[in-house]
Amino acid sequence: MDWAKKKGEGFEKMSILAESLRMKFTMHYTEEDNQNWSILYSKAMQALPEIADEKVLKGIKTVGLPPDHVPDFEAINNKLSTISDWQIVPLEEMVEDHDFIGMLAEKKYPCRKWLRSHEQIESEENEYDLFHDLFGHTTLLYMPEYCNYLKALGQLALKHIDNKQALLFLKRLYWHTVQYGLVVSGNTLKIYGAHLLTSRSETLFAMSAGVPKYDFNIQVIMDTPYVKNRYQDRYFVINNFEQLFNSMSAIEAELNKRASA
Repeated sequence: MDWAKKKGEGFEKMSILAESLRMKFTMHYTEEDNQNWSILYSKAMQALPEIADEKVLKGIKTVGLPPDHVPDFEAINNKLSTISDWQIVPLEEMVEDHDFIGMLAEKKYPCRKWLRSHEQIESEENEYDLFHDLFGHTTLLYMPEYCNYLKALGQLALKHIDNKQALLFLKRLYWHTVQYGLVVSGNTLKIYGAHLLTSRSETLFAMSAGVPKYDFNIQVIMDTPYVKNRYQDRYFVINNFEQLFNSMSAIEAELNKRASA
């Protein structure tokens, strides 16, 4: 389907926005920034081999995230261009929901340019910053099944761009999978959600025995609010990454059902 024609002028504006946010400027990071990145990377890699899905670990190597300095955005995009048709778009701050949706549909992932401070690292504050976006999100952009899910969510959201309730249901799906998702690996639960990959404290909480964990269920997820800046009340588990994209027909059917209710 031609999505630009489908959504007309509104979609074209999103496309223009995404193009205008491409890297046409140079980003300079200080030695302190490089040290902070190195600390964050080291802390994450001390824990992830035991708790992260193996495809996440493969992605860190595949995308080429360096351990000792802030990644160069152009270098990351050059690498992505050899393994995926996605690109990252550096931003000062995250775009509004409507623009974010359009970028996903165009296979562009927004990425904040600022990095948390040493004080924030020491206090273990969870930040939605450059480390979260690059380390948490780009590490799975080499996987077609995962990328297809992201794109399909964006395209479905565009169909319902004027329906706030439908967008809320889709945001819940996004957050409970892309940000907070767990996956079965062998007989073990592993993490893959970007927020968990970059938040040691919430990962320890989410993986605790007493915290509710549910099988991936579209209806339950759509009815489960997500909350920023505190731990979630429940977490959702997929059997494999193919399950995400393979569920899109059922997701659209459930969304249409709720829209017509």
